[in-house]
Amino acid sequence: MPTAGEVMPEIKRAATSFLEAGGNWSEGGGVLDSLRTAGVSLEVAATAALLQPDEALASTLRVVYPQYAGIGPESAAVIVLFDQLLQRPTLAQPAETTRQMALDIRLKRDIAAGAAWTVEKINPLTSLGSPVPLTAAASSVLSNPRITLSEPARLDIGTGRINNNVLQIMLGLADRFTYAVQVMHTGHIQTVFPHPRLSNHAVGRAVDIREINGRRVVDDPFNNPTISEFVTAAALLGATEVGGPTDLNGDRPGFFTDDVHSDHVHVGITPGDAPAHLR
Repeated sequence: MPTAGEVMPEIKRAATSFLEAGGNWSEGGGVLDSLRTAGVSLEVAATAALLQPDEALASTLRVVYPQYAGIGPESAAVIVLFDQLLQRPTLAQPAETTRQMALDIRLKRDIAAGAAWTVEKINPLTSLGSPVPLTAAASSVLSNPRITLSEPARLDIGTGRINNNVLQIMLGLADRFTYAVQVMHTGHIQTVFPHPRLSNHAVGRAVDIREINGRRVVDDPFNNPTISEFVTAAALLGATEVGGPTDLNGDRPGFFTDDVHSDHVHVGITPGDAPAHLR
């Protein structure tokens, strides 16, 4: 799934292999059995139990996209978006159901021991809270054919708790670009890795975009002029933090880049901060 030109593709490979091992099983099997057969400890395998909902008889999992969420010397985080086809008892309707999820996968390695990256745990899902009435902007984003929303992102917007300014920025971007949203809140790491500081994703004030005008950000992160046009447009629309493969502000805040943002564009709002291009 990760491309050869990515930063440390072995991290993504370890995360996706873990999910594929745990999410593909036939009748009579299950997540724990599949992961234990793959050599995963019971403690780690238990964190993947959400891949096996009640009454599921079999599962087929397909990774849509793995996105970096944090990279350190001996720890990392990957947000993996995937589709899961579940087989249920024949008396249930429908017998097959498909769901799309994004999960926060944590990994570790021991450099001194020369160990490879392995999954440490899957973090539990979080929610923005009980639904509230949708704003006009939320309804417009949900119905906009130029915005491809992952199911977790659609769920977040459907709660009515995504910041309205973020939604307005999304609509403004859709006037110029088509794009695909990877994650907003659900499935995203809740802090700014590796620090304890709360992320804007945790409170519904940010969106991560994996694809612009039909082209994945990761496929040509440094030579695709559309990415620069997109992040500039996000700032002009009011985004106070815009992360991506390149930094348009240099040493100044607002725009930023690092290895984590080499595979997606982050658009967020911090109340009280000026738009990224003015900081």
